[in-house]
Amino acid sequence: MRRIPIFLFITAIFVIAILAAGTAFYFYSVGDRYRHSQMMVQRNILFAQNILLRMERNNATREIEDTAMKYGMKLIKDRKEGVALLKGAKLLGRQPTPFGFIDMLEKDGKVYLLINSFGRLVLFEDLKFKPYDPKVVWIYFIMTTLLLLLIYWSIWLKLKPLKSLQKCIRKFGEGDLNVHCAIEGSDEIAQVSQAIDEAIDRIRMLIDSRNLFMRNIMHELKTPLAKGTLTIQMLPESKQKERLESIFVRLDGAINEFGAVEQLSSGRFPIDKRSVMIQDLVDQAIDLAMIDKSRGTYEIEPVRIDADFKLFSIALKNLIDNAIKYSDNKRFAVAADRKQIVVESGGKRLEHPLVYYTRPYTQGEGAVSGLGLGLYIVDIIVKAHGFGFEYEHENGKNRFIIRF
Repeated sequence: MRRIPIFLFITAIFVIAILAAGTAFYFYSVGDRYRHSQMMVQRNILFAQNILLRMERNNATREIEDTAMKYGMKLIKDRKEGVALLKGAKLLGRQPTPFGFIDMLEKDGKVYLLINSFGRLVLFEDLKFKPYDPKVVWIYFIMTTLLLLLIYWSIWLKLKPLKSLQKCIRKFGEGDLNVHCAIEGSDEIAQVSQAIDEAIDRIRMLIDSRNLFMRNIMHELKTPLAKGTLTIQMLPESKQKERLESIFVRLDGAINEFGAVEQLSSGRFPIDKRSVMIQDLVDQAIDLAMIDKSRGTYEIEPVRIDADFKLFSIALKNLIDNAIKYSDNKRFAVAADRKQIVVESGGKRLEHPLVYYTRPYTQGEGAVSGLGLGLYIVDIIVKAHGFGFEYEHENGKNRFIIRF
């Protein structure tokens, strides 16, 4: 399941909350409008029944007028005025009673009550009538929305340091060891950032210590190698001299190789990609492996790829070296085209998946020699180039494939 970014998730929650609040206030407004109209109808019916009762008792106009004033009604005495008011009036509702009919009318924003008691008509104007005003409901809605936005803004400010913390961690993951992730404050995010900053400081110290250790090792190994090389040059020409020279060259190359791979694995080695011929890479790999070129067969198309010549040659050297060590006849084959390079040799299928052997210091049961770093180095270099590294076994042959 794909995880939703926390800021998007919180924004979605508040958008839904505001929409829910708007819907709730809308339905409340509809219900409140209905309650307002019902209260007005009930009040008018109660008043009309009272007037009808007085009309039934033949009360004088003065008493009816006094009763109307108590209810907030105005008696329309002028017949012509009454007729004019009734023209074009909108009928809101009619209520029958034992004493006659009650009509509620509306005209020009005013409400009138027409009481018909067996042919006797009495018209009143409702002075207390006020049309329903949803303003109060929407004021509460606006206040609720502003409160939700204020809460959202407060949460956003509280979580905003997470973005800077994320950028800091990403930079550190990309190899920038000089980042500082500490955030001022005493909340949980600040405490986490301070803990991360302390961890980065400790990692930086460990890396500096390792670099110093590696430099010391390289120096200690290079010095006797240089002295040994000078000493060999003083010896008379012989097969033993040639053999010693090749051994020292191989040791020097191995030290340089380990140094480059160590820097590459720590993310501090720049990949210098250039357009190079695959044939040149294979030739350099054979020279680094210090083997007889006649041990291999080659089907290499005249193709160029973008690669770091030094590092990619080391990767091919390790594949060729492994092919010779673990093959039945100590021979290998290299095939290359625009899509891939394949290093092939006869032998049994690997006992484990390729990922098992691309871990450092891992060897199969039939390992001939070495520290189990060959395929680990190949995998690091291939991944640094953005290529794919695969293995397959066909027709009694092990095939290691670098796909571009």
